[in-house]
Parts: sequence; structure tokens; C-alpha cells
Amino acid sequence: MKHTGVVTTAFSICTALSFLAGIVLLLNIRAVPKYTRMIDTGKEIVAAVLDMQLQEKNYLLYHREDALDRVKDEMDKLRKLHSFYEKPAISEKESAVLELDVWEEAMNLYERLFDQFVLYRKAVEKSVADIRELEKSILAVIYSKMNPERGIIALQEVRIHEKGYMLYRNYPEPPDERPFFDKRKEAVSNLLVWAHEDKRIEELMGQDNKLFDEIINNYEWQDNTILALRRESEKIKNTGEKFLEEGNKRLQISYRRCTYLSITLLIMWLIMAVAIAGTRFRL
Repeated sequence: MKHTGVVTTAFSICTALSFLAGIVLLLNIRAVPKYTRMIDTGKEIVAAVLDMQLQEKNYLLYHREDALDRVKDEMDKLRKLHSFYEKPAISEKESAVLELDVWEEAMNLYERLFDQFVLYRKAVEKSVADIRELEKSILAVIYSKMNPERGIIALQEVRIHEKGYMLYRNYPEPPDERPFFDKRKEAVSNLLVWAHEDKRIEELMGQDNKLFDEIINNYEWQDNTILALRRESEKIKNTGEKFLEEGNKRLQISYRRCTYLSITLLIMWLIMAVAIAGTRFRL
């Protein structure tokens, strides 16, 4: 009878411990969807940033207007993801760990910078179009003069060096090569010398120089804005990686807890079964 009482007490303790372990297991299992969603969110953030960077290049290199809509669509997707994790969906501690404030600030700044980037790009395109339109007037004056061939060659040199600047402005210049800007100034000077102080050519080339200066300024602002865009997109991407890291870490913790508790329960009940069997054998 004494052994039976001990076994009964042990059985009661094991039952109580199993109940508590079951609650812990249930809580960890219920948290799994939350962590898997966190991982999925991280993947979506990283994918959205990569697509935004791709669309920036499509717009910059190929002038694809649909790329602007794609960037806005991806930003809308990011904002919906962010709104899901606003309070009270998660605690203040979790918000700090996932850096939601940094994420929101980076998105706000990215949108403003992207609008500036588009404006600078359109300003460059407008100035280039204005130069092409102005060139018709310059050519008309050149053709009205004697021996226009030299004037046309000088104007072509101006345009070649302009295109050289636009294409290679972000590449390091060879040490033995003059900047395209200096070469263009020399080509403009040669054109004016050929024109023999023709006021019409001087006035038109003055307008041409002004438009080219605007192109240079807008390109510089555009390139600086692109660098700022990349910094902000990297911040957003880092947030996505933070979601992936945090989700995987918590999922692994839950998995280990469930594994340890299951093994502990199995060992505890095996011992209990052996004890019951031993008691019955003695009886």
C-alpha cells in the first residue's frame, strides 16, 4: 500500500507537470505562424527593395515610364507590410528590435528622394531637347555663311564632347586626358573663331552654353540623389534582413523548446511507467 501511495503521488505530480508543459508547448506552437509571417515579411521587404533598385536603373538607362509606377507599387506594398506591425499588433520591445521607426523613416525619405530624382532626370531630358532644338537655329546660321563645312565640324565636336561627358561623367578620367568639359569649351571657341565674331553665332552658343551648364548641374544633383536613394534602400533592406534574422531565431527557439519539453515528457512518463510496472510486480 505504501508503494501504491508513492506511485499515486508521483502520478499526480507527472500529470500536473504534463499539464504545465502542454500549456508551454501550446503557446510555442501558436507562436509559429507569427514567426513564419515575420520571415515571409523579411523576404517580401528584400524582394521589394531589389525590384525598386532594378526599376530605378530601367528608368535611368532606358527611360521606361512604367518603371516609376512599379516603384510606387512596391512602396505601397512596403507600407502595407509596415502597417501590419504597428501597435498594438506587436509590443514596443519588438518594435525596437525590428527597427520599425528606422524602416518608416527610410521609406518616407526614399519617396521624397525618388520624386527629386525623377525631377532632375526630366530636367536633364528637357535641356537636351532644348539643345537639339537650338541646334537647328545654329545650323541655319552656319549654312548661311561661306564654307559651312568647318563650322559644322566644330559644332559636331561640341556635341561629341557633350555626349562624352554624359556617358562617362561617373568614370575616372585617364591621367593624360583632358576633361570633356574643357574639350567642349575648346570646340566652342573654335566655332566662334570660324564665325568671325558673328553676333548671331555668339548669341546662340551663349544659350547653348547655358543649357549645357544646366545639364551639368542637374546631372550632379541627380547623381547625388541616386547615392542617397541607395543609402535609404539599403536601410529598408537591412530592416528586411532584421525580420528574417529575428523570425528564424525565434522559430529555432520555439523548436528547441518544443523538442526539449517533448523529450522531457517522454522520459518522465517512461520512468513513471517503469515505476508502476515495478509496483505491480511487487504486489
